Amino acid sequence: MQALIIAAGRGERFRPLTDKLPKPLIPLLGLRLIERVILSAKEAGVGEFVIVTGYMGWMIRDFLDDGSRYGVKIRYVESKRWRLGNGLSVYEARGTLSDRFILLMSDHIFNPEVLRGLMSCRLGENECILCVDVGMKDVVDLEEATKVKVVGDRIVDIGKGLNEYNGVDMGIFLCSNAIFDALGRAIESGRYTLTDGVKELVKKGRMRAYRIDDENAYWIDVDTPACLKTAENILRRYGIDLEKPLIDRLNLPQSIEDLDLAT
Repeated sequence: MQALIIAAGRGERFRPLTDKLPKPLIPLLGLRLIERVILSAKEAGVGEFVIVTGYMGWMIRDFLDDGSRYGVKIRYVESKRWRLGNGLSVYEARGTLSDRFILLMSDHIFNPEVLRGLMSCRLGENECILCVDVGMKDVVDLEEATKVKVVGDRIVDIGKGLNEYNGVDMGIFLCSNAIFDALGRAIESGRYTLTDGVKELVKKGRMRAYRIDDENAYWIDVDTPACLKTAENILRRYGIDLEKPLIDRLNLPQSIEDLDLAT
């Protein structure tokens, strides 16, 4: 199975830290955010990754390299228009993946069980499936979250400003190449976010929900320093602490405080 990871954004809400460090390389309990995404996906059965970089992309590419130290294969796509929206960054990867792939965010942390369940779903022709948190117990900033209205297994509306919703977008997708066609339509009309592309699929009845309401499942969008602290607490709650063997082998800092950003 292949996965596309979006790692192109500026990380404005983490400034000034992200003036010198791309957000995907911020450490969380000894591993960088994007490393946790890669390793969780690997444990779920993903062996090949395409990573879209933008802001300070060279640093991400130098850090992760070809993925061999993680036991996976990594290829890169550079997004030159990442400032306009994450939908454009996804669109830049068209033609690089098979017709069934996982789409992930580089700052959304999750346990492998979530992804295993999603990967077991049957994907219909020209469909995509989004993991939707219907329990919403660990959503840190509901106002900023992308809300979802689900009827049956179909997503009928999505957006940050929804008044009626029964779930939250987890940023974890099982996609067909229909996502690129949908994004193309959105981009042609001047709409550049991933949600804009998803809305195109919703209009055609091609966007399904994989509902998550499981005590054993966790995820968090690490969007701010406060979210980072919450993520630490969630990981520890589920018995995940400093992963010393891997940290020592890769010579990684254990926290933001351990980073040397003086230069």
